[in-house]
Amino acid sequence: MGIFGALIILQAYIPMVGYIRIFPAWPAISTIHLTVILGGVLLGIPGGAGLGLLWGVISLIKAYTSATDPMTLLLFQNPIIAIVPRVMVGIVAAAVFNLLAPKVKTGLGATVKLVAAGILGALTNTGLVIGFTWIFFASRATQVVAGADSANLGLLLMAAFGINAIAEAAMAGIVTPILGRVLLAVQARRR
Repeated sequence: MGIFGALIILQAYIPMVGYIRIFPAWPAISTIHLTVILGGVLLGIPGGAGLGLLWGVISLIKAYTSATDPMTLLLFQNPIIAIVPRVMVGIVAAAVFNLLAPKVKTGLGATVKLVAAGILGALTNTGLVIGFTWIFFASRATQVVAGADSANLGLLLMAAFGINAIAEAAMAGIVTPILGRVLLAVQARRR
């Protein structure tokens, strides 16, 4: 837990490691979700939730102290938007891997579970951020996206975060099984 927590802190504060910024005013593509997903797979639901909580609290702190784009400044100063989706990443990844065919920890079955945990964990974050943003900002949609109204805010957010969602889910679907299989083998040898 301590190693994963330290990695999350490093990723959050070293430029272009935990948040990869492609366009200056656009939300950054995160890599921190990979650490939370792997933590959930290896440490179970409590570990995944704890690592997600750490990521969420850091997101909240960064939104107040060093936001680099208007969307981060506006959205992630809300504790629910900053924390709940991140906690759920760890919970979903842990639940998918550890509760779906729980005896399968090696081979092709484990790889499929790792891919599913990675993709679903990544999509959980994006989906909940979009959902909570719509809930909290539908009445003042133009603050979030110029020209938006309460009826089309959700669609505009899905379009805006679509690139991030695809990139983060693809990255998680590839990296989670590669690193997860190695880490699971190490964990099995230590027992």
